[in-house]
This record gives sequence, structure tokens and C-alpha cells, in this order.
Amino acid sequence: MEIEEFFTIYQTSAWRKDTTAMINLYDEQAVIFDMWDQGYQSNSLEWSKVIKDWLGSLGEEKVKVDFDMVNIHQSGNVGFASALIQFQAISSDGAVLRSMKNRITLGFSKFENGWKVTHQHTSAPISSNGLTAILDI
Repeated sequence: MEIEEFFTIYQTSAWRKDTTAMINLYDEQAVIFDMWDQGYQSNSLEWSKVIKDWLGSLGEEKVKVDFDMVNIHQSGNVGFASALIQFQAISSDGAVLRSMKNRITLGFSKFENGWKVTHQHTSAPISSNGLTAILDI
């Protein structure tokens, strides 16, 4: 996989609820800083459970994922990407039920079979009125 392909594979995997394809984007030792529940996963086994729980909980809904402002930098066996990621829950009749936009930063390492995510961090801005989210790491 090339780094550019991550974004298309992630979109397609979410839409098709293809947990295997999504999990295969990540290295076994990937560190994930997520915005939900635990907020931190230190390997692909933990991250796999999060992905399976997320996509498995959708029922009839589908998830449409869009990326904006994608920036990719790579040199040798190390790569970096950042983007805005929007998630939309789509009903069986095509209506948008809810949506959310986050920031995503990805670190990649190049292996024999291509690039894999070794670090992922999602975040969202907070207002200046003092509201903060606390991660229990």
C-alpha cells in the first residue's frame, strides 16, 4: 500500500463495514490516540476490537467518511500525513443522521509489503470557554 491509498481504503472499509481491510492498514505495534472511550490503544489487537465494536454497532446504518486538506510527506521508510476527517452516519434510506469532523494525524512506516500506520492521533478543537475532554491514559 502507498500512503495515498490509506484514505481510499479507510473510506471504503468504513462504508462496507470491512473490519479486516481497515485493520490491515495498521502495523501490529501501532499506537492510536482516539477520541472515544479509553482514548488510547497500544497495539493492533486493542485497535481491532475498537474497529469491530464501532462498525459492528451500526446495524442498518452506514458510515460515509470524507477527508479534506490531506497533506502527505514521506522520506525513506518514514511517512507522515494529516487531514480533516468527516464521519456521517447514513440511514438505510440515505438520510444523514449525524456527523462529526475531526483532525487526524498519521505516522507511517514502510515495510516489505508497503506502508502501514504506526501512529494515529485524532483530535477536535475545543472552545475557549474552558471546556476540555480528559483522557484517562
